[in-house]
Amino acid sequence: MYFLDTDRLATLLAKDELDQSQKVRYYIACFYLQMASTVLPMYLFGLSYSLDVVTLASFIASLAVFHLGALNVYKACAQYQRAGVVDTLIVLSLPVGIKVHSLYWLAYAVIVYTLTAAEGGWYLWVIYSFSAMPIMVWFQFNLIRNAVVRNYG
Repeated sequence: MYFLDTDRLATLLAKDELDQSQKVRYYIACFYLQMASTVLPMYLFGLSYSLDVVTLASFIASLAVFHLGALNVYKACAQYQRAGVVDTLIVLSLPVGIKVHSLYWLAYAVIVYTLTAAEGGWYLWVIYSFSAMPIMVWFQFNLIRNAVVRNYG
């Protein structure tokens, strides 16, 4: 992988010398970079939240689910010689993301209302804060994989 040599990478792309597996690795690495450069500084420098074990565990779980989900979509796409996996991940992420995030905001409103009204214990907030992001990421990749299986065959 070329991490800084943009020209070399662009040349390889122009010559179609990168296979789907290599492109998926770049996609996963880009997500890691985005997560590390946007989420971690907020926690490490105390700009928005305080770093606690639950938040860190949720972050790590989200990265693991993302990695496994992207590989799962890659394996599903590899069975069919239709569209490339990176094209599939990028294009289908918008409609799937809209569905997943809409459901998330609805669930968030219900959970916050319920926990606030019931004066739920701190442990319920811990469970929610740990599980929300990994579950969202899993749903997104599962919906993309399902669309591949249903429509690429």
